[in-house]
Formats: sequence, C-alpha cells, structure tokens
Amino acid sequence: MVNGVWPQVHGHRGCRGLMPENTIAACLKAVDLGVDALELDVVITYDRQVLVSHEAYFSSEFCLLPDGSPISPFQEKDHNIFRLPYSQIKLYDSGSKLHPRFPAQEKMRTHKPLLQEVIAAVEQHVLVHNLRPVGYNIELKSFPEGDHIFHLPPEEFTELVMQVLQEQQVTERCMIQSFDKRPLQILHRFYPEIKLGLLVEDDLPTEWHLQALGFYPYAYNPQYKLLTRDLVNFIKAKGMRICTWTVNEPEHVKELLEMGVDAIITDFPDFAVGLCQLYRNGATNP
Repeated sequence: MVNGVWPQVHGHRGCRGLMPENTIAACLKAVDLGVDALELDVVITYDRQVLVSHEAYFSSEFCLLPDGSPISPFQEKDHNIFRLPYSQIKLYDSGSKLHPRFPAQEKMRTHKPLLQEVIAAVEQHVLVHNLRPVGYNIELKSFPEGDHIFHLPPEEFTELVMQVLQEQQVTERCMIQSFDKRPLQILHRFYPEIKLGLLVEDDLPTEWHLQALGFYPYAYNPQYKLLTRDLVNFIKAKGMRICTWTVNEPEHVKELLEMGVDAIITDFPDFAVGLCQLYRNGATNP
C-alpha cells in the first residue's frame, strides 16, 4: 500500500497503546515510530463532516464531558456524534481520562479530530521532517441497523469520505476497510481504483464472506486469532492481501509474519516496527 514495502505495520487508531486513540497526537507519534500506515476509524457528524472516532458516540471508558465530568456507561450513547455538530464535539475531552485497558497512554486534553485535519497534520509533519510518506487505512464504522440513527446510509457515508481523501490527494495511499459489506460494494462500483479491505471477526467460512461481498477485495482482514496457515494460503491464492488485527504481543507478531501476513495492525507500533524490519531484512518480501 505504501512504497511497495511488505510486510507492513499499521498503527491502530494511531498508536492506542501509547497515546489517546484516534487523535492527531497519536498519529504523529506513530509516524515518528516508523509505521507504514495509520489505521483510523471514521464516523459522521450532524453537520456532515467526517470525524475520526471508533464509536459513533462518546465512550464512557476514556471520554469526558465538556465540563470535565465523567460520562455514565448507561448514557454514553446519548452523546451521539451523528446528532452533534463538530463545534460541540470539539468541547469533549478524549485524552485526559486514564484508559483502564491502556494505562501507559500519555494523557492530555485533546478532542476527536476531523479526518481532513488528521491527514493535513500528518502530511505536513512528514514533509517538514523529511520522513517516508505513510498510508491511510480508513475503517468506515457503519452497520445496517445504524442507518439514520448513528450514521448516514452507505451511499452518502462513502461519498463524504471519498471527498476528503480526494481533496487531500491521498487516495493512492489509502485502503478503506469495513465489517459492513454495503459501503465496500458501493465503493467497488463507483470508485474501482480505491483499495478495499473486508474486516472479519467471526468464524463463518471465508468463502461465505467473499460470496456475500460479491468480489475479491484488495485485502481480507480477519482478527488475528482466526488465521491459520491454510487460510493464509487460501487468501493469497485468490490474490488478496492479509491485514490482520489487533496484534499486541511480540510472539504473535512473529508468528503471523512467519505465517505470511502482509500487514500487522497494532496498538504498539514501538515494538512491532522493529520486528517487522528484522523480518524484511531476513526474509523474502511477500
């Protein structure tokens, strides 16, 4: 996806193990650590802007209200991003609260950024510091039951995302992935040049997923525990890349690289980049 270098490391939500997830700070840190691509999630705001966020609401796990008070787990979905304009979204704090699952995160008051803001900041950072260009692995967070409630229907959702990528002139360095097959089908039809990845987290047969999708995507992206050597060989035989997630233990990274995956999505690119580089130097690139 980037400079033809394989296997790759994709920084999950920037570098969630080290910095507040899906923030500009996390993305710049991941770039400095040497990731090949940034894995980012996107949702849609009330004023039809593409926001970088894993949830379509403010998670009680790591977000705070504009006044700094906590969000109740029972009320977090009431803070629905699809019902809030970006001017209001910027007032929520997504970086000061200690993340219970990632205690090593550097804490800071920060907000959920727009996709265009992230890309612009990363591109400028790369240029100023004379770094290697990075790719963007953009996950569309949608599901059929969420249409008109937590996000736009896939036709409008995909169009807004593509507008940002085209305006930022990074489409050639992008892959769009999703668990929801509908936006992938729309993009395949109207933007055949864009690389697409099908995310999978269940144990339904790979053939079922591919038949339901209706075409072979650029990448088949399963949860790493689903992968076997036979499955890797099957996916490769069909001409697809494998971008697996979310791999946070060194022994699992090594095992998956030996298995032949093309990209590792990790919360901790600080160690994964080094392991991947060792593999590149000691093995034939896929």
